[in-house]
Formats: sequence, structure tokens, C-alpha cells
Amino acid sequence: MPPQSRSRKTDAVDLATGEVVQLEIFGDDDSLKRKKAAVRYDWTPHPGRHTNLAKALMQKVWDKDSGYDQNDRDILGFYLAHSPEGVEPLRLTFKEIAEKLGVRQEKVSKAVDKLHSGGLLLLTEKVARVKFFRVNPRAGYDGPAAEQVEAVKDARFPVVPAPKAKATGRPVRREAKAS
Repeated sequence: MPPQSRSRKTDAVDLATGEVVQLEIFGDDDSLKRKKAAVRYDWTPHPGRHTNLAKALMQKVWDKDSGYDQNDRDILGFYLAHSPEGVEPLRLTFKEIAEKLGVRQEKVSKAVDKLHSGGLLLLTEKVARVKFFRVNPRAGYDGPAAEQVEAVKDARFPVVPAPKAKATGRPVRREAKAS
């Protein structure tokens, strides 16, 4: 005996008019209408959120000729791992980041400035003298793909190799000649 179908069998085409009456390819229509709840991938022993990364861009950043050094890559990795969901900035000061990584605050500041000038980190908020940055959604995003599509609409394109640092030295002081 052949297997029983869940739906009743009828002709798919009305032979008199040629009109398609029924076309059941994928099964019950109700199953298509029901949407599954979002699944969170919590792998043990380290459960938690996962970030969607631009692999080609990250490969360029990690290349030795990228213009980004190991410290810059460590800071970028820190931002990728610690940033909140969506387009929210990482609300940690450079001092707090330096304490967590065991480096000097100046190294964090220099790396963040370089990553910001290269477009990998975006300035999101400024409270008094404290700046808060977020990862450029073109580089990495923590959240649904539909939200990432919206987030990249106003995000600039990251630059690799890193832009050259601007000269920040003090201007040379010229003394007036006595006549």
C-alpha cells in the first residue's frame, strides 16, 4: 500500500478551464505561515552571543602589511568581544579597557584613534571628555541580519591599510632676531 498523503488528493488543474486549482509542493500551508522563534546558539563551555564578522576585511586587518599593529588588533578584538548588541557603543573608558587588558591607557587611546581613523570603530557618543565607540557594522555586528542591513546604511567604509597618523608634534618655536 502506498504511503498516505497528509492532504487529500484532487486534480491540480481544472481540465475544463486550465485554471490551477491546487499546487502543493512544500506541504501544509499552515506550516509555512508559522514562523520559528529565533534560536540562540549557546555553545558550552562558553555560552553567549555571537557576532557576524566580515571575514575578508578581518583577514586584511590581521595581515602584517595592514598598517595595524598587534595592539590595534587586540583593541579591535576587545571591542568585538565586549560590545553590546546592535548599534550601542561600548560604554567603557580607555582606563577601564587598559585595566582589563593589562596595558597602558595611552596604548588604548592610540589604538582606538587609529581604528577610528580607519573606520573600524565609529564614534557614537561623547560625554564631557569621554568618547564612546562602537564597532563599524560593516566590520562586525551583533544582532539580526535585518538590523545589520539598516545599520550599514549610514556607516562609512573601513580602510585597510590604516591611514597614516597625522603629525601631532609641537610646532617649532622661532625666536626673534635682535637687530
